[in-house]
Amino acid sequence: MMSKLDSNSSKDFKYKAYLEERKSLVDAKREGSRLFDKAILTLTAGAFGLSLTFIRQIVPSIKPETMFILIFAWIGFCISLLSTLISFLTSQSACLRQIEILEAEYLDDLSNQDKKNNFENKASDRTGRLNVISISAFIIGVIFLVIFSIFNLLP
Repeated sequence: MMSKLDSNSSKDFKYKAYLEERKSLVDAKREGSRLFDKAILTLTAGAFGLSLTFIRQIVPSIKPETMFILIFAWIGFCISLLSTLISFLTSQSACLRQIEILEAEYLDDLSNQDKKNNFENKASDRTGRLNVISISAFIIGVIFLVIFSIFNLLP
């Protein structure tokens, strides 16, 4: 009898430890996502400002053949900003959908066939894709801005 109690107590402790660790990992993921979005917005806005400052103060006469490079940089920064802002909305939808999935799993009100289709969180997938687009577009914008700067600083 005593070994059964010890076994249950051990399982309860293990389950509580699992829940605590899972919660801390979810919190860490949430914080990382928040910091990523904040960093992308700050860096993109800073890059826009830097490009404008560069044009006005450092290189007053831009080589006309390099103007398209600057435009590509700005397009990259715009796509980065927009995809980050849209990901805020899809992230909220993903959270709401995950709550629905969790409630359905808890209540176990779906048959096994329906579970696969009804437990998908497409908004979460979209948020992930938007974050990849955001960082990719930012990197492309930075590359074009650097190329533009080099061509306009060289004699």
